[in-house]
Amino acid sequence: MKKWWKNVNRGLLLLLIVIIAVVTYLIADSIHNNKEKKVIREIASQYISDSSSLFSTPEDFDFFSWNGAYSESLSEALYSRAKPLEHYYVDNEIVLHQEIDKCQEFFMYYFSLQVSPVSCTRTPAKIEISQLYNGSATVIVSTVSKIEYTSPDGSRGVDERKSTDTLQFLHTDGEWRLVQVDSGLYEGE
Repeated sequence: MKKWWKNVNRGLLLLLIVIIAVVTYLIADSIHNNKEKKVIREIASQYISDSSSLFSTPEDFDFFSWNGAYSESLSEALYSRAKPLEHYYVDNEIVLHQEIDKCQEFFMYYFSLQVSPVSCTRTPAKIEISQLYNGSATVIVSTVSKIEYTSPDGSRGVDERKSTDTLQFLHTDGEWRLVQVDSGLYEGE
């Protein structure tokens, strides 16, 4: 055995050990990333479904008497409706207020059409994780939203809109939380 050990090129042996260590690390990292991607996809899908409540007029809000400009009364009504979404956000109050402020554009679009969105159902069509690195993730979600609306005369209709949502996640306290949401529904399309 001593004779064999003297003949072995120790540099090649060290290289082999390094290659095995790197391959093991890459396999373990790939398995970990696949698990994280699955969790992120589930959270993104559930968030899209749960966020439907942000895109329908609150029951106690008179949409047709609203002046269509930024209004604290609409923000307050939406904020109480959005409370169940707090657990998705990293800084519950701050990010939630940002999302409600962005929803104003959605309601202003329907106000310009003189219809009130009374219910919304959002379903994710495709979820793509465009970035997953060092505790942060960017997720692009293609959604289909069915928005049921009513006009001042009481007639009803349905608007089906396809949009793209960009969700930015941060891994904090052992959980993936939303830092920012940009939705195509916020803009009038």
